[in-house]
Amino acid sequence: MIRSLNRLPYRTFLVLLACSLLIVACGGGESEPTTEPVEDSEVAQPTIESSTESEDSFEPQQFSINREFWHSGFRVELNDASYYSEENALTDAVRFFVSITASFENNGDDQSFFDAAMAIVWNGNSAPHLLASDLPMVPSGLASKGELLFEVDENFEATSAQLIFGSADENRAQVPLGPAGGDLITLEPTEPPIDGSISMELIDLTFYSAELRADRPTSFTEIEAGKLALTLHFDATSRNQGNWNILPQDFALILPNGSAVAADGTQLGSLPGSESGTVTSDLYVRFLVDNPPSGEYTLRFTPGSWFIGSDEVTEGSFDFFIE
Repeated sequence: MIRSLNRLPYRTFLVLLACSLLIVACGGGESEPTTEPVEDSEVAQPTIESSTESEDSFEPQQFSINREFWHSGFRVELNDASYYSEENALTDAVRFFVSITASFENNGDDQSFFDAAMAIVWNGNSAPHLLASDLPMVPSGLASKGELLFEVDENFEATSAQLIFGSADENRAQVPLGPAGGDLITLEPTEPPIDGSISMELIDLTFYSAELRADRPTSFTEIEAGKLALTLHFDATSRNQGNWNILPQDFALILPNGSAVAADGTQLGSLPGSESGTVTSDLYVRFLVDNPPSGEYTLRFTPGSWFIGSDEVTEGSFDFFIE
């Protein structure tokens, strides 16, 4: 016989109620906690800002170059250099620069400033100098301090970088900034030993020195690639009374390969003369020769009729050799 729940003894009712609560707490259809490891991808990761990583790790560098080169009528000494960064306060953009202190010596006769093409090369990249570079106006024969400025990037490495001076169609100087920066090409002028003369009845030309350069200091220009300027310095003694001239077209240079070239530049002027002979000093005639210049040369001189004497000799020559 089934009894009604409300008629069960009070103690029995309490026992049944406790058992029911125990069953619910232990069961309820819930799955057991898993013990398998959770993949990292399943866990939310914190956001990391990496855009400023290269800026935070950048450290300015100071180094010395202490090299010199010649170009476009100047001798340039490259001294101390620095690699640094600057941040734009408005945009947060970061720019990287190389600054080089330098001394510019003017080898020409007029005041001028160093105006050669300039570039810095690193890791397959190149950049010209900035207009913010300090290129001073230098008086003739003197030197002034200045600064070269280039914009590079965060991957710049001084050990493998180099500076190049000159355009592609002219002689180029090259200065490595570090041991892996390539060859040093200074274009330093040389003075091959030359000693000789051309003697005619009314005029003598006495050659006492020569200079080989990759530039023309008189015009602050560079010689074309593969050529050098050979300048022959001489004194002239005129035995023709009055003032007479020798002209650029009076000179021709026969090169080691047998071809002849006309003068590329001269400093001549009028020559006062006397029966005993009057000397005019500090004259020169310049020619363009191949680089390398080694070989035997012949300078031919064919003056105007006013320097043709009674012997009717119309030309003279002077042979010399460059090692």
